[in-house]
Amino acid sequence: MAAPVITFTDSTSATLASLSFGNVDAGSTSAPVQVIIWNNKGGGSTLSDAVSVTLTTKTFNGLDTGDTVPNGQQVVTNLAVAEKCTSVLASSYTAIGGPTTAPIGSALGGNGTIKGVIGGDAAYVSLTITAPSNVTAGPAQFLLRVNYLYS
Repeated sequence: MAAPVITFTDSTSATLASLSFGNVDAGSTSAPVQVIIWNNKGGGSTLSDAVSVTLTTKTFNGLDTGDTVPNGQQVVTNLAVAEKCTSVLASSYTAIGGPTTAPIGSALGGNGTIKGVIGGDAAYVSLTITAPSNVTAGPAQFLLRVNYLYS
């Protein structure tokens, strides 16, 4: 069966190329940002299920550590992003970053799975970012990474 096709959208189904948490002051947490992570969105044929699905952050260059502050080094190493997968009824946020991941899944697939069904299946995720009190001021770019297996 064909590989999963993963797509990120917002609540209006617009494809996301980037996320904005706005300005977050040191010692503060952003308002939640909603992201929908699809497998096979709008697809006309069945694809493989994405299984063992987890979410994390990486620096803008795809690293866990050792990058620059503008490329998200502090975001990743401080586990500044937290996620809550509302499609599997998660009740609390889990900090993520680099090798620290959190499972996500869909209501149809359950925790850790996003099905490859015709038309698509999705995990609904709420994200926040917390700026520690000693964070370096200025913008930071980083990647949101979905890890999964399929067969």
